[in-house]
Amino acid sequence: MTARTAAPTLFRVLAQQRRWTTWEIFAIHFDKAAASVVRAQPSRKPKPVTVARRTFDRWFTGTWRGLPRADTCYVLEHLFGFPAEDLFRPAPVVLRPAATPAGPEQIRAAQSIETRWATSRLSLTTAGGSGWDTWELDGRRVFDGTSLAVHLQAADSLDNAVRLPVTEPDQLKEFLRPVRRGLVLGTRTADAGHQVFVLDALTARNQIRVGLGAEFTLVIPDAHQLDDLTYGIIWAIANIDDALLADDQLLHAEHGALNAYLELPRTAPSRSSIPGLTSVGAAWIGSYFCYRHITRHLADASELPVFWTREQYGESSVGWLLWAHKQRYLREIEDRFAIQPGREVTRAFCLPEAAVKDSEPYELILLFLSIALMEMHRVNVHVSDEPEMTAVDGFVLVPGQRAVIANWVRAEGIWQATTTSGHAAMRDYADAAGHAAHHSVAPGTTSPERLQALASYLGLDWVWLTRRCRELGERGIAGMIRPRSRLIALDELELTLRFVGDLAT
Repeated sequence: MTARTAAPTLFRVLAQQRRWTTWEIFAIHFDKAAASVVRAQPSRKPKPVTVARRTFDRWFTGTWRGLPRADTCYVLEHLFGFPAEDLFRPAPVVLRPAATPAGPEQIRAAQSIETRWATSRLSLTTAGGSGWDTWELDGRRVFDGTSLAVHLQAADSLDNAVRLPVTEPDQLKEFLRPVRRGLVLGTRTADAGHQVFVLDALTARNQIRVGLGAEFTLVIPDAHQLDDLTYGIIWAIANIDDALLADDQLLHAEHGALNAYLELPRTAPSRSSIPGLTSVGAAWIGSYFCYRHITRHLADASELPVFWTREQYGESSVGWLLWAHKQRYLREIEDRFAIQPGREVTRAFCLPEAAVKDSEPYELILLFLSIALMEMHRVNVHVSDEPEMTAVDGFVLVPGQRAVIANWVRAEGIWQATTTSGHAAMRDYADAAGHAAHHSVAPGTTSPERLQALASYLGLDWVWLTRRCRELGERGIAGMIRPRSRLIALDELELTLRFVGDLAT
C-alpha cells in the first residue's frame, strides 16, 4: 500500500479542500502568497520562490521526503496556516479527503441551500470514502437543532422525476448501510435555476434492493424538489423526530405520572421537574397532558365547545400535523361535535403582524397547513391579529358549564392547566372568542374562502402553494423523509396536503 492511499498528507488534504489539485491552479495561489510575504516583511528579503510541476506532484502524491527549503516553507505556512512540518506529515483522520471530491454541482447546491434558508447549513465532507456530507438544521424558538447525513450528487432529468446514476455503488451502499437518518440529495441546473431533490435513505435502500445493476439509477420524483414547502416539512420532521427519540425513555417514564397530575385541580410543573428533557420533548409532553386534561373535562359537555389556541409560529403549530395525540384529539372533536347538522365548531388563533413578519416563509407554510388541518376536520378557524390577544390563555369554553384552561405554548413551566366555572372568567373567554370571530383577518363562510384569506394575510402565494400541496400530497412524504418515533404520524399531514391541493383553481 502506498503512502498516498495509506495516509494522505495534510498538504494534499488542504489542497483538495481548496480544489487546488493541479499544478497550474496551485501555482497561481502559491505565487500570490509568495508576493504577499515579500510585501508584508520586506526586511526579510526572501529569495524569489516558485514551485516546479514535478515538485508539486511529489508534494501532492506524498512521495516528497523531508521539508522544502526555508523560504518555500515560509510561503507554504503563510498560504495554509500550518507549520511546514505538519503539512508533510499524515493528515489527521478527521481531515482525510473524500474518495470522490465534491464537484461544482454539489458545491452550488450547498451554497444555495445555505443562502436560501438561514436555519440550514450543508457541509461537504472531507472525511474518508466511507464518510458523508452533513446537513445541519437549526431551531428558532422550540426546536433544539439537529443534523442529517446526506449523500449529494448530480442528477439528470427524467419524466416527472430526476435520475441519479449510481457510478460508485459501493460508496452509496456504505452511506445507506448505517441505521442513522440519511437523505440522498440530487442536484440539477435548470432554466429556473439550481434545483435540489430529496430522497429518504430507506427509500433509496429499497430501490437498490430491487434494481442494482450495471446501469442502475436512483429516481426522485419532481414533487420532492426542495423549496419552502418541502424544506419546512423536512426541517420540522427531522428536528421533532430526533428530539423525541432522544427523550423516549424520559417521556415513557413520565407517562404514568400524568395520571396523578390529572387528579389535581391546578397544575404547572416546572422544566426542572423533568431534568434532561429537550425543548421539543417538553413541548410534546405539555401538549399531551393538555390533550388529556381537555378531553377529561369535555366528557360531560352538553353544549358546543369553543376553542382558543396560543400557537403563533409554525415551529409550535406543526405538532398538530405530526403528533399522533393531537391528530387523535381533532378526530375525537370532529366525531363528537362537528358532524351534527347545523353545528359549527370554532377555534381561534391570535397571529399578530409582528409574529408573521418574524417568521420565515417555510414557517408560515407550516402554520397555514396546521390551520388547514383543522378546517379539514370541520373546525371553522378565526384569526385575530390584535397583539393584546396574545395574552389570552389557551382554553376550551363549554357554555354554561366551565372553561378548561390548558397552556403549553409560552407557558412558564411545561404546562399550566386548570378549570373555572366563574361567571366573570367565562364571560371574558366568550368575549375573546366572539371578538376573534367578528374581526377575523381570514373571514369567509367556507373553508376555501377562509384559507385563501389566511394565505393572503400570511403573504403566501395561493396558486403556487395549492399546486405544490397537490403534487406533494399525491407522492407522499415518507419517500422524502420518514419519521422513526412512535409518537409521530404522517397520515394527517398527507391528507392535509391533498385537501389544500384540491382547493387549487
